[in-house]
Amino acid sequence: MDKFEVKLDQAARAAWMSYVGSMTQDEIASQLGVSRPGVQRLLALARQEGLVKVHIDHPISNCMALGSTLRDHFGLAYCEVVPADNHAADSAASYLAIAAAERIAQMVERSEPLTLSLGTGRSVRAAVEALSRIERPQHRFVSLVGNVARDGSANRYDAVMVMADKTGGERFLLPAPVVAESLFEKEAMLAQRLFKAIADVARQSEAAFIGVGRIDRQATLFQDHFISESELDELLGLKAVGELLGWPLNSDGEVIDCSITRRVTSLPLERFGKHHIVAIAGGCEKAPAIHAALRGGWLKGLVTDEVAARQIVEAL
Repeated sequence: MDKFEVKLDQAARAAWMSYVGSMTQDEIASQLGVSRPGVQRLLALARQEGLVKVHIDHPISNCMALGSTLRDHFGLAYCEVVPADNHAADSAASYLAIAAAERIAQMVERSEPLTLSLGTGRSVRAAVEALSRIERPQHRFVSLVGNVARDGSANRYDAVMVMADKTGGERFLLPAPVVAESLFEKEAMLAQRLFKAIADVARQSEAAFIGVGRIDRQATLFQDHFISESELDELLGLKAVGELLGWPLNSDGEVIDCSITRRVTSLPLERFGKHHIVAIAGGCEKAPAIHAALRGGWLKGLVTDEVAARQIVEAL
């Protein structure tokens, strides 16, 4: 047993004593022979590694009603809405990650070989980080979005590496920027054997869990240097409200045809017709982009929060 496994075992013991045994942190410290801050660190590790799971045996009526409305209106397989309010964005993001992790776990925990696609972004990465570790070396995980910015820096919100580390599965990263510098550069990338091989793996995936990007001055595409300020201005001028896998959408959910779209390296959204595409996104700032993705019919499932869901429902 390596050092990390020993630490996980101790974290599990601390969590059991705290949540099941109702012991105080001082009592746990005495039992385990560690300091009180040490107990706090062990409990934090237990939560971080998904060792602690909370089940509330009562339906949250408002969230369920919002989810049911969105599911029925947009023909989704499911729509899960977690509690949230405008004044507690951090806690809402945590709830969102846990809810999405449960959906991902339903697929990852099975023993039959699985190919799963992942988008990028804070919500997707947080959901993967909320998963418990499980040995599934037979699974394959592939990135749907380029993992390199124009300045050569790596995409800090790519989730494929984390997923592969937690399961022991194979990992496939898309070695490209989200938006190529030129059409010639994009065509050269798409013609590479390596790029084609990864695209083939992505097409074989049974489901895709992706984020939904906003298009404004705080857009991840812009903040993380995947597009320039002039390109952002172009998208805003064309009334883009959001993006899926780098593809900009208008309020009707239509992919906008522009110079940027022609240089996006992700697989075209229409290629995912057979996929079970699930979006993980919430918050009032993301609501217009989520609504656009729903109106465009791109999604089969949605995990969102109460704030975004209510804003979308009120606009129906």
